[in-house]
This record gives sequence, C-alpha cells and structure tokens, in this order.
Amino acid sequence: MVDTQNWSTERIVRLVALGLLVVACLQIILPFLVALTWAAIISITVWPAFVWLTARFGNRPVLAAGLCSLALFLVLVLPFGVLTATLGQALPQLATMLRDLTVSVAPPPPGWVADLPLVGPLIRDVWLNAVTDMSGMITKALPAAEVAGVWALAQGASLALALLEFMFAILIAAVFLITADRSADLAERLVARLNIGEQGHIIPLVVGTVRSVSIGLVGTASVQAMIAALGFFIAGMPGVAVLGFATFMLALVQLPTLLIWLPSAIWLHYTGATGSAIFLGLWGLFLVNTVDNFLRPYLISRGAKLPFALILMGVIGGLLAWGIIGLFIGPTLLAVAYSLVRSWIGTAREAVKLPQVHS
Repeated sequence: MVDTQNWSTERIVRLVALGLLVVACLQIILPFLVALTWAAIISITVWPAFVWLTARFGNRPVLAAGLCSLALFLVLVLPFGVLTATLGQALPQLATMLRDLTVSVAPPPPGWVADLPLVGPLIRDVWLNAVTDMSGMITKALPAAEVAGVWALAQGASLALALLEFMFAILIAAVFLITADRSADLAERLVARLNIGEQGHIIPLVVGTVRSVSIGLVGTASVQAMIAALGFFIAGMPGVAVLGFATFMLALVQLPTLLIWLPSAIWLHYTGATGSAIFLGLWGLFLVNTVDNFLRPYLISRGAKLPFALILMGVIGGLLAWGIIGLFIGPTLLAVAYSLVRSWIGTAREAVKLPQVHS
C-alpha cells in the first residue's frame, strides 16, 4: 500500500512538473505564435516555387529560400509599407475633397434613384438635402471625418506593427523551407502518435487546404485590387494607391468591393465628372464586382478536394473568430474535421456491415 501511494505521489509530481513546463513554454512562445502561424502558412503556400527554384539553382535550398523571401518582401511588404507611409497623406486629400464639395453645385438626383428598393427614398432625400445645403451637410460630416482621421492614423500605426510581424514571419518561413524535410517528418510522427485519421492523409489534406485557400483568397483579392486601381486611374480618382489597397483588404475579408468604387463614382458625379462616374460605376459592376464569382472558386477548387461551401464557411467563420489569420485556419480546421468525420462514418459502416457511401 505504501509503495502504491509513493508511486501515485511521484506520478502526480511528474504530471504537475510537466504541466508547469508546458505552461512556461506556451508563455515563451505566445508572443511569436501569430508569426509562427503566418510562417507556416507562407512556407506551405510558396513550397512549389521553392522546389522549382532549388532545382533550377543546382540543389541549393538556402539560395532558393532567400529568393522566395526576397520576392515576398517585394510583392507584399514593400507595397504595404509604402501604403502605410502614404496613409497620412490621404487625410489632407480627403480634406481637400470635402472643401471642393462645399463649393460645388451638385446636380439633382435622377428619377431612377427613388425607385431603388428599400433605400431609394432615403438616398433621394439625402441627395436633395445635399443639393440645397452642401455646406451644411459637410459641416455635419466634419466631426465624423475627424474621428475617421484619428482612426486611420491609429490603423496606420497598427499596420506598421503588423508589417514588422509579417517580415519576421517571412524570415521564419525561409527557415521552415530549408528544414522542410525534418518538419514534415516531425509532423508525420506527431500525427501517427496521436493516431488520428488515416495514416498519410491528414498532412496532405492540411497542406492542400492551406495552399489552395491562400492562393484563392489572396490571388482573387489581388486581381480585384489591380482591376479596381486601373479603373480609379482611368477615371481620374485621387489616391489610387490607397483606394486600391482598401479594395484589396475588403476583398480579402470577403466584404463587397462596391463599398470603395461606388462612393468613388458618386464623388466623381458630384464634382461634375459624370462620364468618369458612369465609367467607374460600370467598371466596378461588371469587372471588379464579378471577377471573384468565378476566379475564387476556380483557384480554391484546384487544390482542396472539398465542398466549396465548407471552405467558404471556414473562411468567414475563421475571420470572425481569429481575424485575418482565421481566413486560413478556419477552412483548414473544417477540412480536417470533415475528413475525420468521413473516416469515422466509413469505419462505423464497416463495423455494422453497411454499404459504403461513395461521393
């Protein structure tokens, strides 16, 4: 009895010590957890390019990882850094636009505006008030504009910190690429030790889902932003870079891009550039607003052999739960859970000798 009690006490001490070690390690890793997650997402996404570059440069993985990191800096970090630096310059441009509106003579609303469902009468009334008293409307909007300016400066500071974190993630991703063989072996051993799912199935599923979602979301948002920026440039809108970046962010978080190009078209109409306003409206409606309807499903479906509705729920739910990084974590978790449930259902059917369900 004494030996059993001593063994139990020793076991409890070991478990407590192990728990304290895990908690201490988590506290150390926690500040870097987001960067490590981004690094894993980046390394999985650029892996095909890394393999191609390694073969092209005589099996030199360090050089290939360096080139991938440099490309990521030039394509992602540098443009966002420039936009962060120019975010403060957008505020004086906004103030100038508001002053121009106070002295402009706005045309009356066309007849079709009042016929719009639900919001037509409201838009007509606001438009008529702006026509009769534009200065009063701008004066009422100035407090909100000041609050928006302070918010924009705060977001610019947050974006700068996020860029530094993303730069750190790119450096870690380069290390992950160089040590990919050891990382893959560790992941396979961990999955085998946990005994979840079919052997050799979970890791390819995670890799394929992350890569396809990354390419689908970022690629679609980039195409929409470039098309929108081209339309802003042709229409003569000021702040093309800021508007293009805003379009990219809205498209990335699955919000409608008309929140950017529609107010821009209305502003052009108010300033007398009716032709440019009509062009920008049609450009946004038929190009910016529709390209994602076929491009995103096509890009995502190329890598992830999963229902697109499941991936879309993971994208939106992950965004609501964890922010931007949840766009990639959400569909990955749902994909793993979906695969485990299908495997469990198949095992259960075999146990009761039911026919398999083929999809």
